[in-house]
Amino acid sequence: MANLSFTLTDYGPVYVTAPEVKIPEEEVRRQAKRWLELNACKDGEEPKLTDKWVDEHVEEVKSVDELLVHVRFNMYKNNREVQKLADQDVICKELATRLVEELPEDLVEMAKFNARMRFEEMCRRSGMQVEDFCRQRGQTPEQVYADVDYRAIESLKEDSALQAYADKRNYTLTPEDYYAVIPGDSIEDKAYKRRQIELDGRMPGLEDYAIKTKALNEVMDNAMIRRSEEFDYERYGDISKNVMDAYSQSPENFISL
Repeated sequence: MANLSFTLTDYGPVYVTAPEVKIPEEEVRRQAKRWLELNACKDGEEPKLTDKWVDEHVEEVKSVDELLVHVRFNMYKNNREVQKLADQDVICKELATRLVEELPEDLVEMAKFNARMRFEEMCRRSGMQVEDFCRQRGQTPEQVYADVDYRAIESLKEDSALQAYADKRNYTLTPEDYYAVIPGDSIEDKAYKRRQIELDGRMPGLEDYAIKTKALNEVMDNAMIRRSEEFDYERYGDISKNVMDAYSQSPENFISL
């Protein structure tokens, strides 16, 4: 059995440069025009992205630029989860570079095997053969499987790094930690599902997931991040709720889309 105990060279904050996930400006303008169609146009009327048309048809705003601020705000607000996942990917990759131990060969081979099985199952569920997927990508099966293997190994490194971090912190799990990772519409629903997990003998897996999630949240909050090399690092936990430039521009009574 491979040694599954891992350590890191450093348990301090991770420093990364993680670009902002940009929404194409043409998509912002398209959504603005769509909003005008739904909220400002009379039957059969065509909206126009001109200051004069907006001023005459929308009470809350007076210009195209002002309308775009509102639309951009809402689009980036809805884009927060995409941004968070992109940031998480960069932060976890950097944390994984701190792993001291080499990954056990048997663990690596098992991860690659499972990843290939999931990939092939995904193809089957999509009604295609692996060869069909490769043709769509313009790649050979060897290239596709090499990418699947690479992603599996990277994921294993990141998972092992989070385990090392959690071991160092020696977390004690609370009911809230479990509820944070169990899906459900209410505490009662989550509690019921936890009891079912206990009865099914799946608690060790849930505990492992909850501990690594707790480690991930701490690593993310304490990470020092910047959007480009032109800016200073800031603590991620302090800025994660304000990833869009439009936030500071938008008045409190912004248009609800």
